[in-house]
Amino acid sequence: MDRSELLDILRKHRAFVERRAGEGKRANLAHASLTGLKLPDVMLESATLTGADLSHCILTGANLSQADLFCANLEFADLSRANLERANLRGARLQGAKLANANLKHADLRPGVIRQAQKDRRTDLSKSSIDGANLEEAKLDGANMAAASAKGANFRKASLEACDLRGADLTGADLFGAQLKNANLAGANLENAILVQARVQGANMRGTLMINVDLRSANLSDAIIMLGANRLSVNLQRALREHAVWIESNGTDGTRADLSGQDLSGRDLRGAFLSGASLAGCNLADTDLSDSLFEMSDLSGANLANANLRRAVMAGVNLRGANLRGAKLAAAKLGPIDLTDADGQKSGQVKAADLTNADLEGADLYRTDLTQALLEGAKVAGTTLDKASSAPAKTATGGAPVAAQPPAPTAKTDTAAAGKKPG
Repeated sequence: MDRSELLDILRKHRAFVERRAGEGKRANLAHASLTGLKLPDVMLESATLTGADLSHCILTGANLSQADLFCANLEFADLSRANLERANLRGARLQGAKLANANLKHADLRPGVIRQAQKDRRTDLSKSSIDGANLEEAKLDGANMAAASAKGANFRKASLEACDLRGADLTGADLFGAQLKNANLAGANLENAILVQARVQGANMRGTLMINVDLRSANLSDAIIMLGANRLSVNLQRALREHAVWIESNGTDGTRADLSGQDLSGRDLRGAFLSGASLAGCNLADTDLSDSLFEMSDLSGANLANANLRRAVMAGVNLRGANLRGAKLAAAKLGPIDLTDADGQKSGQVKAADLTNADLEGADLYRTDLTQALLEGAKVAGTTLDKASSAPAKTATGGAPVAAQPPAPTAKTDTAAAGKKPG
């Protein structure tokens, strides 16, 4: 449509909203192509915009309350200070959109699809800016908000079940009474956030920054969370969060954790998300690392004497020359890991856990998965090997060869699902 036709539609719609008899008509812009238009402060309350293309539009201060934006394209649109109260945004595409200080109270951002034969499309708010926005009681179930910036946003009593919030910045956000069941908060920043009475059951909170979070009466049952995070230094907490972002973004954002040579002995690192991290020569003696993820991590030469590594996922880990004397490795997974290519597809190559020359004397390997692990020169005198599974190419020294048991399932490579609630 040309500009004059659009202006006529907008004029009649304003008259419709203002209830001017005989002048008004509700705007029907379903599937209209409006990309890149500058429409600041436009009146589109209750307008029909189903499937419309509003990408890159300037809609600052626009009134879109109760508008039907079902499956609309709002990618990189500027909706700062816009009124989207009770708007239907199911299946909408909002990637990169600016929604700072916008009002989305009671807005519906659940998945949606126009054609019945298609699968519901998740509302996409990834990398959007919704700082200071009002999303009170908004419906965001299943929405993609990965890497979104929502600093100081109001999510009071909002529904965010199964929402993807990986790497999102929720600094100072108000999530009072919010529903976050099964949400993915890996690498999210919740510093100074309010989660009073929030329901966070089953959420993935690996690497989530939890500095000064108000969790009074919050339900965290079955959440995957690093329970001792609040007792770590602020710098270490930030490093772990940056590493989680690095993992979840496949290296495009965040920073890989390099803790080589650091003294982390005696710390509470239950449920730590350190897959791919560099911990060479790190002192982790007497540290609680149960339920942690160390897939493909470098722990060569590390001191893990008497460390608690129960149920840790360590597929493909490098433990060459590590000190694991008296370490508790019951039910840990030190099997091989399938390597992937740049597209995330299996390359057909496998990397085994490397325990060459590691000292395992007195370690507890009850039900530990050592399938294909490299154990040449490893010391296993006094090691508990009951029901450990292995098929190593080389035998260990300082005791009997590791007995091969019937193969156990290999370690999971899905880092978001591999762990259980620490405890």
